[in-house]
Amino acid sequence: MKRLIAIAMAFALVGAVGCEQKSGTAPGTDPNKPKKLTIRLADSQTITQDKTDDMAVNISRTQFNDPVTIEVKDLPKGVEVLTKDLTIQADKTMLTIQLKAAADAAVGDHMIKVIAKGGGAEADASVKLTVKAKS
Repeated sequence: MKRLIAIAMAFALVGAVGCEQKSGTAPGTDPNKPKKLTIRLADSQTITQDKTDDMAVNISRTQFNDPVTIEVKDLPKGVEVLTKDLTIQADKTMLTIQLKAAADAAVGDHMIKVIAKGGGAEADASVKLTVKAKS
């Protein structure tokens, strides 16, 4: 029984720390209800040279329903965003961004930044992007 509880607690801990969550606030018309944007994504992402990989970006909005635009910054040499439309529509809360690593993409660990903007609010999160050599 103790082992089962320990396993359950381990899964809960992984779930709690598995996604980085950042938020930003912006002034609204009601000072008691400021607009807030929260972005959630995995702490790390791995891609292999000459391959593609999907990165999920989740958001939540408070006090606004506007579309939210996503920007990915500080990508390492040889890694690019293939997804053309980086907008999360007003009725959605998730976007999958497809990354592509070139055959000569810079191998190693890199910190990238994902920025969400909408409704006058902004939030960002840093993600460790590991580029592996193709085998």
